[in-house]
Amino acid sequence: MVRRNPAIAELLQLQEDLNHLLCDLTVRVSGEFLGSANHWVPNIDLSEDTHEIVVKAEVPGVAQADLEVVFQEGYLQIRGEKRQPSHGDKVRYLCLERGYGKFYRTIYLTIAVDIGSARAKLAGGVLTIMLPKLSNRRKQEKIIPIEIS
Repeated sequence: MVRRNPAIAELLQLQEDLNHLLCDLTVRVSGEFLGSANHWVPNIDLSEDTHEIVVKAEVPGVAQADLEVVFQEGYLQIRGEKRQPSHGDKVRYLCLERGYGKFYRTIYLTIAVDIGSARAKLAGGVLTIMLPKLSNRRKQEKIIPIEIS
């Protein structure tokens, strides 16, 4: 019989909570965290392989024309607006939980990327940004020729 240690489950939950908190620390809007009823923040996945960094952001209901991806000085910023559908006076909401409004999400990248070859695509409510890595020139050995003057 396998016994489960409740302390391990609590530690795993704490680790998950800390990971989420650290990820949220990259969210900046004029120095504030987005969290009020008027704003929403898209969830992201950030991954890498040997060739590129991939950012996936959940942006359901956001049109391509309302999205902008900017990379500057090591920061990748996803900006946009999720517009609330206009129903006029015909509809009275009984419950309104989905977030609408302007947002941006900033991610600091410590890895050098080839921004000229970056690509982004929007499909199924997920914005996928692919940033090819630059080769790490510091790890390469290069013999520097010595000139005689």
